[in-house]
Amino acid sequence: MPFRVRTATASRWWSLHTVFNTHCLCRNLYYSALSKPQFSGNCDDFLQWLERKAACSISSSLFIGNSSYGRSLFASKIIQTGDCILKVPYRVQITADNLLPEIRSLIGEEVGNIAKLATVILIEKKLGQGSEWYPYISCLPQQGELHNTVFWTESELEMIRPSSVYQETIDQKSQIEKDFLAIKHIFECSHQSFGDSTYKDFMHACTLVGSRAWGSTNGLALIPFADFLNHDGVSEAIVMSDDDKQCSEIIADRDYAPGEQVLIRYGKFSNATLMLDFGFTIPYNIYDQVQIQFDIPKHDPLRDMKLELLHQYFIPPPEDMKGLSHPVNSFSIKTS
Repeated sequence: MPFRVRTATASRWWSLHTVFNTHCLCRNLYYSALSKPQFSGNCDDFLQWLERKAACSISSSLFIGNSSYGRSLFASKIIQTGDCILKVPYRVQITADNLLPEIRSLIGEEVGNIAKLATVILIEKKLGQGSEWYPYISCLPQQGELHNTVFWTESELEMIRPSSVYQETIDQKSQIEKDFLAIKHIFECSHQSFGDSTYKDFMHACTLVGSRAWGSTNGLALIPFADFLNHDGVSEAIVMSDDDKQCSEIIADRDYAPGEQVLIRYGKFSNATLMLDFGFTIPYNIYDQVQIQFDIPKHDPLRDMKLELLHQYFIPPPEDMKGLSHPVNSFSIKTS
């Protein structure tokens, strides 16, 4: 199943609902389906450009708008459950294959696809209006507009020090720095392509990719227009890949009236995951869980019985969280 790409582990179960929502409310980051739309000033011609580039229709049901919560997509007409509201061909999606061969050959195998795709973004940004992707690149969030935990100040990070998300934030920043050092030599010898790109620029680009790109059978890709859709944890609408049609598409999971914000689900993510990888949280998140860990001494005569009870009543992770390793002496409690 398609999944929203993140730059860290498969999921995080630790709920920090109060801390995260306090932080996000201060920054007005919660995406509301009730936001009143205003036409987006700098993206007026974006959809027309994308459809010219794709040589086909992308969507006749959506328009780009701004609300108090940021750029969003709204219904331009009545949408009914089951309608295909968006279809983006693979040929107008950005992947690591967009790297010039001479640059790709200089990147070592230890560098992952997120860093490679971030490099594509930096090159296209350097080209400015000379880039074939300029209308899309110019619509992406700028530095200072992302609020993932890797951008938090030290005092803000102190609020989440007791949680695992604190260490995952440190690990994520370390991975970005490691990737930057691995390709820094390319930046230094390719000023024409990268200009004066810095570590800060690279971190911003990696975070853009980690929060906006989707993985599928077609690989890791940025999907223009589709990534303007905001998240609703209870929505059943997701980005799907159709290899036969060679496109990504979204099917409406509910009816929308003209002017309503259209939402999809990035994944079955807790607020910890949303804050770490996307920079926002939602109230009453049904996927919030708290992980409880305890030690059972090996000499405990009831050790086997306790472990058996633990496994018997252990709450399995949601589908999008499967694959995450967890210690045998831990269990999870839903917080909602």
